[in-house]
Amino acid sequence: MAEGDNRSTNLLAAETASLEEQLQGWGEVIQQVHNLLLTYLIVTSLLLLPGLNQHGIISKYIGMAKREINKLLKQKEKKNE
Repeated sequence: MAEGDNRSTNLLAAETASLEEQLQGWGEVIQQVHNLLLTYLIVTSLLLLPGLNQHGIISKYIGMAKREINKLLKQKEKKNE
């Protein structure tokens, strides 16, 4: 009986090791796809910057961000008084 238990334990360990190797292989593939997508997004964003700047979109949103930051700072000053 103990020999049968030992054999099934060995089979289970072998199947688990095989599954781990397969998952590790898929993990490497997914990581490569993720890195490629991230690189694509960075390069595309960098290539869009001159056009966004030329059309005034960057300065528009920077101005909006500055106004919001100033509003938050004024609210904080009022709370501290």
